[in-house]
Amino acid sequence: MGARGGTVRRETGMSMRRAYASIRGGQVHYVEAGQGPVLLLMHSAPRSSRAYRFLLPLLAPHFRCIAPDLPGFGQSDPLGGPVTMEALGAAMVEFLGSMGIARAHVFGYHTGNKVAAAMAANHPDAVERVILCGQIHSIIPDKDARNAAIHHIVDKYFTRYPDSPGGDQHLRRWMADWSDITGFGVPRAIFAKPVVTAADIEELKIRLLDHVQALSAIGATYGANFEFDFAGAIARIAAPTLLLELVMQDEEHYGRQLEAVCRLNPRVTGATILNAGRVALESHTSELAGQIGCFLQEV
Repeated sequence: MGARGGTVRRETGMSMRRAYASIRGGQVHYVEAGQGPVLLLMHSAPRSSRAYRFLLPLLAPHFRCIAPDLPGFGQSDPLGGPVTMEALGAAMVEFLGSMGIARAHVFGYHTGNKVAAAMAANHPDAVERVILCGQIHSIIPDKDARNAAIHHIVDKYFTRYPDSPGGDQHLRRWMADWSDITGFGVPRAIFAKPVVTAADIEELKIRLLDHVQALSAIGATYGANFEFDFAGAIARIAAPTLLLELVMQDEEHYGRQLEAVCRLNPRVTGATILNAGRVALESHTSELAGQIGCFLQEV
């Protein structure tokens, strides 16, 4: 097992290497930049490592940043067996091991925070420090309450269409997916902008590509999210842990979760970032980089 890949150069002028690492289930695609302590960065569903394209240049001067496409997302192969957060966490430990990395800092965003919690709880020897980041709905520790909060976001991925002799169910599924995809490709908000830039269009292309590549994995991954005992995993984490709660006004009715999560484990501390939505990795890059750097470089 090992990694292979070439070096590319982005508009930041910083070298980033794209490569593949082999694990038992197949290959994991990743982007790597920087030198120093290893920092594993795990994305949300249905995104990919592309979500970290702005954050990596800020962290790379201090860390060896490795952002994989989680199994089934981006350009990574799916898991070889049932999809659970525990299985995804184990796959990420194996992924690091394939590159000769025995221990790393771990950052997880939305779905990635569940994978990070599973890694830290079940593979303590592989995790140095942990950062769990997400909007209020993503970090609610109680499983039933969290599932109730996210169902309206993900119910569309669980629609079942009746089988038919002509295979109409496949066409209906694709048309439903296409309707979702076009929402990313032509969002209403862009028409209200006084100025639309080339970067805005590039962002749309990336979101659309991430979504198309995730179609086969997203349902099973959200199913794994529904089943995951997030609170139980957090309570078992032995590593120092930072919770970053991203607060938007339209989620305040859930109640802020920072204190509830910190009560689960004395090793957990937290911070709040205001007005940070589902694309916080791109929209609040500097603030996130500052929080990550301060926590991981604590003496």
